[in-house]
Amino acid sequence: MSIENLILFALSTIGMAHIIVDGSIMQWFRTLVKSITAKIGVPSLGGVVDCYLCCGTWCGFLMGEIWISHTPFQIFACGCAGGFLANLAAVALNWIEAATIVNLPNDNNHES
Repeated sequence: MSIENLILFALSTIGMAHIIVDGSIMQWFRTLVKSITAKIGVPSLGGVVDCYLCCGTWCGFLMGEIWISHTPFQIFACGCAGGFLANLAAVALNWIEAATIVNLPNDNNHES
């Protein structure tokens, strides 16, 4: 395994999970998954497309198969790593967004 494959695994797993969970282009996919899981009687399973940890795990399985290995135990480990990476990236992005929000002073005490 090369460092390039490891980097591609990490970035593609994070990117794919974020596109599925937040991307407007994938709204149809989220709707489809939720509809199918509701029809089969397991609506809570549809939450996999709303959760970075869940979606990142499945994306990690797929990207692990593509970039890392075809060995089942390594693919499983990639799924675990993918869930962690996608969730970590979501937390980091939320922290950056929260830290960059401009706080304007409350101007209720001015005289007219």
